[in-house]
Amino acid sequence: MRSISIYTITRNQNISSLSKLERQLSDREYFLKIREWELESMRALVRQLELYMQKVYSLRFFYSYQIPRLGKEFDLLQIKDDQIINIELKSGIVSDEAIRKQLIQNRYYLSVLGRAIQSYTYISSQNRLVRLTNHDHIVDTDWNDLCRALQRESKDYQGNIDDLFQAELYLISPITEPARFLKKEYFLTSQQRDIQRQILKKLRTSRSGYFCFTGLPGTGKTLLLYDIAMKLSRRQQVCIIHCGNAGKEWKILHERLQRIVFLSDNQLNGNIQLEHYSAVLVDEAHLLPTEKLQILLKQSESHFPVIFSSDSEDAICPDELGVNIIKLIETLPEIQMFHLTNRIRTNAELSSFIQNMMHLTDRKTSKPYPHVSVVFANNKDETDTLLEDYISQGYQYRPPIYSMISKTSETEITTGTKTIESGISTNRTTDEIEITAVRDMKRLVIILDGRYYYDENRYLRSKSSNKENWSHVRSLFHQLNQAKEEIAIIVRENTYVYEALLTLLQPDTSR
Repeated sequence: MRSISIYTITRNQNISSLSKLERQLSDREYFLKIREWELESMRALVRQLELYMQKVYSLRFFYSYQIPRLGKEFDLLQIKDDQIINIELKSGIVSDEAIRKQLIQNRYYLSVLGRAIQSYTYISSQNRLVRLTNHDHIVDTDWNDLCRALQRESKDYQGNIDDLFQAELYLISPITEPARFLKKEYFLTSQQRDIQRQILKKLRTSRSGYFCFTGLPGTGKTLLLYDIAMKLSRRQQVCIIHCGNAGKEWKILHERLQRIVFLSDNQLNGNIQLEHYSAVLVDEAHLLPTEKLQILLKQSESHFPVIFSSDSEDAICPDELGVNIIKLIETLPEIQMFHLTNRIRTNAELSSFIQNMMHLTDRKTSKPYPHVSVVFANNKDETDTLLEDYISQGYQYRPPIYSMISKTSETEITTGTKTIESGISTNRTTDEIEITAVRDMKRLVIILDGRYYYDENRYLRSKSSNKENWSHVRSLFHQLNQAKEEIAIIVRENTYVYEALLTLLQPDTSR
């Protein structure tokens, strides 16, 4: 999307023609639904600017821009080499506090560009222009100040604005970035806020009940869960249960958040007492063993609400899931289910590839996968050589990890001449092995050997999956979703899977 002259699109013409003009000028992928009140406010803004400056027609703004996948929209953005001017348009009277909150939030999203930011709101019904000060106050301002800033001798950004914004920068992880979470250096997306609102509204009238939100990795489930926990803990103590091993990072939050108690799922046993918590929140509930779920549900009956957060595993063959904890959770009485769809932290291209790799369909994409590579190895030596090459290029390798592997204490896996940490932790007191979450690798390389195949329904399957616990395919799915930028797949002695993936990588040129 390109910047446009707001003078051009405020000339009198019908809305249909205006929508076509705007798309032509901005190179927007769709026809913008232009609202009459906003158009009138913009016309009033142009008339005011013409009173204080010449060549208003030369001003270029990004109009009605929305950051991809975030749902965050700006009315007008002038982006120069050394500054950004944000002007929000209002037709009716709005409180200074509402204006202040919006402009502060806008400034947060714009700050990733590393340029000076000036933030204004124009209320056309009052012909009032206000700005946000450096001390976060709203003050009435002079039109001459705005015009001087707009005419600053600095080059306008003329590229595609989408290239400036990386949505994944805005979604932090409370577990891996606890300092940013504690400083509240984040904002929830509109979808996250809506789910939060519905849950908190229900909890205000009832002190029990079940809630669950699911979504693919990168949709902000953990951030939403923690934000809800923070709000609930303002008055009473709550408990967050981590499934799997979240590492040492959550202990920083444990030390700072005195009203939130953190437990691991292996602490759920017959001796645990949860009734004194006002709510229990479960992170990564898809990793929760069935017997632990039953212990939690037994204690929760009419005592406290339970909020589950879980990865969506719809792309995986149902036969690979074994006991599907989320399916069990969905059957809980009067449970409210939500689904997050906006992927933020995860690369959209990689997400599409992973979904299609798990389940081959006839739906072909017209877009290629330039950040995915698939190569073939005829034997172990070739596999080791290719793996070494990818590692030398900066790719990270982690062998598949499984939630429960009986009677083994291996903490390393050797591949050829390279010994690589497997991400397996042996801190359980039973014969189980607990996975250590591998989070957010930029470049990931994996090996697919002869155990993998596609079944008659074109789902990726594994010949040696331990369905009672954690299948190889399921582990592979979650591992792939940790890649942020690039994925490399070494297929060893498996021609059928190799050719299927090669076909998947070919774009549909018929479109």
